[in-house]
Amino acid sequence: MKTFRYINLLAIAFLTAGALGFSSCADEWNSHYEGDGSVTAADQPSLYELIKADGTLKEFVRVLDNTGYDKVLNGSQALTVWAPALTTAQADSIIALYNSQKQSIITMPDGSQRYIQDKDNKAITQFLQNHMALYGRTVYEGYSDSLRLMNGKYVMLHENDVNGIPFARKNIVASNGVLYVLQSVQLFSPSVRESLALDADLDSVASFYELLDQYNLDEASSVQRGIVDGRIVYADSVLTLSNQLYSTLGWINREDSSYLFLAPTNEVWASELERFKPMFHYVADIQNRDSVALLNAKMAIIGGRIFNMNDQRGKTVEEADTLINTLYVRHKDYYGLNVFDKTALLGSLTPWYCSNGRVYKDAEGRIDPQRTILEARYLSATSPRDFQVAKLAYNGEIFPSTSASNQTFIDTVTFEGVRYETEQLKKENLLRGENFLELAPLTYQGLSPANITSRVYFYLPNTFANLYYNVYAVMVPSFLALDGYNPTEVKPVPFRVYFHERLETARESYGNDQSMTDSAFLQRYPNEDLLYETQNKDAQRYDAAKGTGHMLSVPADETHKYSDTEFLASGRDIEVICLQKAMHPQFSSYNFLSYNNDPVIRYSIESSATTVGMKLRGQTNVLRINRLIYIPFETEQDALNYQLDLSNLKEYN
Repeated sequence: MKTFRYINLLAIAFLTAGALGFSSCADEWNSHYEGDGSVTAADQPSLYELIKADGTLKEFVRVLDNTGYDKVLNGSQALTVWAPALTTAQADSIIALYNSQKQSIITMPDGSQRYIQDKDNKAITQFLQNHMALYGRTVYEGYSDSLRLMNGKYVMLHENDVNGIPFARKNIVASNGVLYVLQSVQLFSPSVRESLALDADLDSVASFYELLDQYNLDEASSVQRGIVDGRIVYADSVLTLSNQLYSTLGWINREDSSYLFLAPTNEVWASELERFKPMFHYVADIQNRDSVALLNAKMAIIGGRIFNMNDQRGKTVEEADTLINTLYVRHKDYYGLNVFDKTALLGSLTPWYCSNGRVYKDAEGRIDPQRTILEARYLSATSPRDFQVAKLAYNGEIFPSTSASNQTFIDTVTFEGVRYETEQLKKENLLRGENFLELAPLTYQGLSPANITSRVYFYLPNTFANLYYNVYAVMVPSFLALDGYNPTEVKPVPFRVYFHERLETARESYGNDQSMTDSAFLQRYPNEDLLYETQNKDAQRYDAAKGTGHMLSVPADETHKYSDTEFLASGRDIEVICLQKAMHPQFSSYNFLSYNNDPVIRYSIESSATTVGMKLRGQTNVLRINRLIYIPFETEQDALNYQLDLSNLKEYN
């Protein structure tokens, strides 16, 4: 058991020991030192001197001497102190805790490491500062008020007790404050964060938080000495202990907050770590990729387990039927992700009430990752960070071969007797956003029209390795555009799709064909389309399992089929077309390599209408795309059996 758990056990020991007697001081001692208006503070000894003069507090004095708080209570800062009597064993344990904490290592803002500061030592924050408050405060008949202790906790101070603990003596005026002697120790009330370290079953999650504890410079409170080599130098640097998880998942350390933490037990932690870690397999050029994978896997475990009790749609936890976690609020999601049935989530669990919320122990793994990290995602076709149009070489220069324009949805339109209302279609999840992407081929003098096609590359951000993805494209008709449409433009468009996955190492060239060599699916080359044309002539050379590009076949159960390798959008309706089922990435792009400057997964979509098809079959080579949807599954069979239902699909951008 970790040393700093002792404070919690110490509090229990005080309770079971019962109230201690205080009989060594005479009535005249009380009348001399208790505030009765006959003496002034300036005439009195310091708080430390008063405590040291009381024989019942000698072990408390020993704690003060060994932690440096003798100087604090001898200083000029006015304080209120509630001093408890301690046994020798209890004082020894607190001193041992203090010394142990002095050996704890914390990361500094510059990445260096140092021992934890005294002000953050748990022997001080959980014991000494739990018995002290700033400024001298006396009580009187009928007195009752809330008071903030030096460690940030709040207590109720009354005429004869503090938080229900009776005074043995009260209102003892010192030169630097007011002293109370308690009949028993003031129990430390841990915050949600602090509670994690007090239960051996929660060691794993507590250790993860400790790993990310870090000191940050408080510039406003620090004293500047000057500027050296362009950097501010501080004569007195004030450092505050923080943790990046607070801003990411919730401020479970703040006393003025109210959080609920469904904390995983060590067994659940180990099980979910084994489950999540393979999902974060990164390419070799990611620095410290194993450490990054481990960190992200641990984040996946606790992500979605924290609930701000003040954000439950205006209801208390007792009143609410559902609970929304902090990820819900952060992403402003109102489609059901990160929303949990309260009974299923908390039923049969007993809360541990903390100073700023509650902790529940989850020994079953009650958080469904499909509602948190493994959510379906969509990629807006109009986001320039996620797509590139194709290029071609012409007269020694590189030019776009496809134009891309954002078309705004019209509010309402009727086509062939069917009324389309875009706001309603968004509610039904058929459409997202305000626009769709229209892609049309560009022609250049001297190039054959038969060689001109619309081609666009989409890059899927935040994908996981070792899962199975179903990928869909939402194709829209031209008459949904705000600027109107020409009925002659309502034409079907056949198209092909190529899948490309990033390689970990450079692929060897095939024979003398150096154009077949690439380091990341030819993304580095400005005339990549010319290389792709060579690549696509021999799809047999390329194996998807090896991470190389290849033309996709139309999934067996996909109805939008023009040929075995060509899809067909009718141009007469909104169509959700399955491009690929059970795609199995080797590498993750989660929080890395997410966009088109260095991607992991890429889909190339190109129109395939020929001159004959456009003239004789009434086809077009203009693509109109609202978004791509990609849904992860943990088994291949789940992906293959999945039937898409947009009305129930919860997806993140």
